[in-house]
Amino acid sequence: MSDLESKIGINFNAVKCPVCGEKQPAIRKPKGLYEILWGGYTCKNCGCKMDKFGKARGK
Repeated sequence: MSDLESKIGINFNAVKCPVCGEKQPAIRKPKGLYEILWGGYTCKNCGCKMDKFGKARGK
């Protein structure tokens, strides 16, 4: 993880799901505590959980 991609970093780029390629919305509804605290997405298409940079999270 580079300095730009740390937990406290900010991502201004569009995010796509690493599994199905679905573009994630710019305005999001957090689905859990991790997403509330650190950002990230849960894909509505396939359910993949990813960080705010679009990398799949384990779990």
